[in-house]
Amino acid sequence: MADTNDLTQNVTLFNNAKSKNVTVITDGSNERLAVDSFVSNSVGVKSHQPKAIVDVTGTATNTSTDISLGGFTGRGELAFIAVAGSNSNYEIAIEVDGVEEFRATMSNIGTDLGLANGTNVPVWVETANKNFRLHPNSPVGFTTNFEIFAKATTTPVATLKWVITYGEEES
Repeated sequence: MADTNDLTQNVTLFNNAKSKNVTVITDGSNERLAVDSFVSNSVGVKSHQPKAIVDVTGTATNTSTDISLGGFTGRGELAFIAVAGSNSNYEIAIEVDGVEEFRATMSNIGTDLGLANGTNVPVWVETANKNFRLHPNSPVGFTTNFEIFAKATTTPVATLKWVITYGEEES
């Protein structure tokens, strides 16, 4: 083995079985290792069954506790959330794998962050900050569960309707 402090010495690399040297490819004055890209750990693309949680009847929020808008226990990907409020007096919380990853009021998103009617961004509010949207560039992966919560921030409390889409990982 070469002395790591002396960069003029050569290093010999072997395959895992130590039965042969690795192959070096010369491109002009550059040398690079030839790499076998065989995957041996059952890595593959997972397919997801599309699912939706929908409430179009309307559910009133309250100022004391979160209400669940829906969730799923298992593995998969959260793809889209749309919440329509009767007013903008509410906040949304997103819990992924038992950890609250997001909580914001409609005013925080629309006014403080300036994401009102910003359909070209992953999170935005619209219609006087009454309607919330989450549409990430890539789905949000979860390994055990996700749940979406809402809570009123003041009175009058908002009544909400929603749709949540996600993919349930197929076995």
